[in-house]
Amino acid sequence: MLYDHIPVLLQEVISYLKPGSDENFVDATLGGGGYSLEILKHTEANGKVLGIDLDTVALENFKLQIQNYKINADRVVLHHGNFQHIDKIVKSHNFENISGIVADIGLSSFELDQSGRGFSFQKSEPLDMRFNQSQPEDAAFYLHSKTEAELRKIFEDFGEEKFAGLIAKKITQYKLNKLSLKQTRELYEVIKDALPKPFKHKADDSARRIFQALRIAVNHELENLQEFLPKAFNILRPGGRLVVVSFHSLEDRIVKQYFNGLSKGCVCPPEFPMCICGQNPQAKILTKKPVIPSEAELEKNSRSKPAKLRAIVKN
Repeated sequence: MLYDHIPVLLQEVISYLKPGSDENFVDATLGGGGYSLEILKHTEANGKVLGIDLDTVALENFKLQIQNYKINADRVVLHHGNFQHIDKIVKSHNFENISGIVADIGLSSFELDQSGRGFSFQKSEPLDMRFNQSQPEDAAFYLHSKTEAELRKIFEDFGEEKFAGLIAKKITQYKLNKLSLKQTRELYEVIKDALPKPFKHKADDSARRIFQALRIAVNHELENLQEFLPKAFNILRPGGRLVVVSFHSLEDRIVKQYFNGLSKGCVCPPEFPMCICGQNPQAKILTKKPVIPSEAELEKNSRSKPAKLRAIVKN
């Protein structure tokens, strides 16, 4: 099955990574492999890429791609796993002297349109939403196991949905009535039913936010990102670069705050007359503001609109 995915901000990612011949890089969220293929072109003849993904379909697809592009298989290391364990993964493969790491914290077009896992409400599919199919708890489990208050918090925090309370209440009513919520279209109808009458025509907007929130919760995406960032930075060589592309304001805030902390150095309270911690800046921020897609890219790929890229270089 073709893993169809358009890499977002591809040229910008490559520009900030600055891959050179014989250098090693980690693609922490391989997906369709667009970043990795471009990195391999720039790191010939002996540069390597370690690609990590929770989706075995993505990994198998990339094996076919490197055959099609006649890339030496010895230059590619693939690992089925979660990017939050990047430190253990690189150690298990003796993958060293890493010049750059890229992570795209988003949903691929394949997962959204073709995976059959219920990421989109526009098709009737099982409410799964797991990136890792070996994980026991899927989206249907989350809906049925969480309380009304817990669902409301998930929808508010991860979906920024203003009708989160009404939707959580309606879902809870369905559960109490022992009505099924195992298919995407069933959840969509509940969301639409929960909305006040003047807003029912905007049900798609609310559904998009609720589905996003549920996906983030099911896959522990924010926790994984928070764990990934310091581990990724620590395994970079001096002068190495870390590039993160995010699609959600909460993700971008996590990346921004972490990068700012690395670049500041001193962590003494502001009321101290002089620095006593002696901590120097560990990195330089390369993107004063997040890089966003150009108009040309938006015309080709409208799904790239929420993307924000941030990059740092290790001192």
